[in-house]
Amino acid sequence: RKLSPTLQELEVTVMDARMCNNSRFWHGGIGPAMICFQGQRRGSAPAKCPPGHGGGPCSLVGVHSPVSPPPQGDSGSPLVCGKRPAVAGVMSFSSRDATDPFKPPVATSTVKHKKWIQKTLR
Repeated sequence: RKLSPTLQELEVTVMDARMCNNSRFWHGGIGPAMICFQGQRRGSAPAKCPPGHGGGPCSLVGVHSPVSPPPQGDSGSPLVCGKRPAVAGVMSFSSRDATDPFKPPVATSTVKHKKWIQKTLR
């Protein structure tokens, strides 16, 4: 799949962590500092942010296609959420097959690591 030469935005739906951890998905491999999400189809209801991220819609920004799941190579892309958009997570990993509906992409929560980030940036 060819990557876009310009940044793209993909609206995403954040999944419940328990669902993401069940045997049909990541089978217990998702920790409390991880956020599972799926790309939204056009016209679907807006996603809610994960708890602690300010409510509102979420988007993944990167070089992926704006209408498909993020492919390999989008690690490090920001997951932006909230009525006042802020980075809620950083794209961490996805299935080798980006279209596999049972292996949704996973971001690392920046909120869960806020103290470490602030300390490191000082």
